[in-house]
Amino acid sequence: MVDSCHELHYLQMATEKLAKAYFWKTNQSPMKSHSAFVRFMKALVSKNTSKRERDRIANVLGFKRFSSFRTRVYSILPRLHELERMAPALAGDDGPNAEYPWPRNAPQFAPANFRFNLIDWTESAHGRQLMNVLQRAIERFPQYA
Repeated sequence: MVDSCHELHYLQMATEKLAKAYFWKTNQSPMKSHSAFVRFMKALVSKNTSKRERDRIANVLGFKRFSSFRTRVYSILPRLHELERMAPALAGDDGPNAEYPWPRNAPQFAPANFRFNLIDWTESAHGRQLMNVLQRAIERFPQYA
């Protein structure tokens, strides 16, 4: 069994790299920050995309209707922000992160000994649905990017 910090670290890295690859592939400026995944998910449900394209993207990612996909994305945005903040650069000196002990100046917590609430969410119905969407997003990348 792997500590939850490792699971969250790899999940955060995978989502960040997926997002950056999407922005690179679609000729949008890739971010140099770790905060790319929320922007990626918002781009997928953007109203600036044609209805036909939005429906196609939703279908590729496992949704029958675009409205269902958009609703799900917006309902989990707080959790997606939380996932991005697993990166130390976004967690800040005092915040929990999946890589290094904190607070930085006088460490009291280590990721391997910390219970991240986000790990419980990833095991919920909404979290599992996100994992399924991520799996499709990675496997079917050329179909929507």
